[in-house]
Amino acid sequence: MSAIIRGNQVGIHLLVNVYDVPNNGRLEYLAQGLPFLNEIVHELHLHVMSQTGHQFSPLGYSYAYVLSESHFTIHTYPEYQSCYIDIFCCNAEFSPTRAIASIQRAFQTTAVRYQVVQR
Repeated sequence: MSAIIRGNQVGIHLLVNVYDVPNNGRLEYLAQGLPFLNEIVHELHLHVMSQTGHQFSPLGYSYAYVLSESHFTIHTYPEYQSCYIDIFCCNAEFSPTRAIASIQRAFQTTAVRYQVVQR
């Protein structure tokens, strides 16, 4: 992987708030959400080194991918029809715009707020 290095910049940190998810199953159960998360990772050409997650009781989950490019995490709140995603990527090819589009498709919503931080 080639790192983005502009001065002291090594990557992009994308913070995403996803709201109004119509299919709560994607937020309630890790087993139902994981295929969509894997699809996002695949679409963004991210390289998973390790992954782990936790199913909360009664509903909701957290999941983390350790990437060769850095990390991708999600925390879901089905009671609010929302989730929060954090992607830090040091790959020069990473596109926050493409990531947002993938997340919107996966969670079937356009109600997304995000912040891009140069790091």
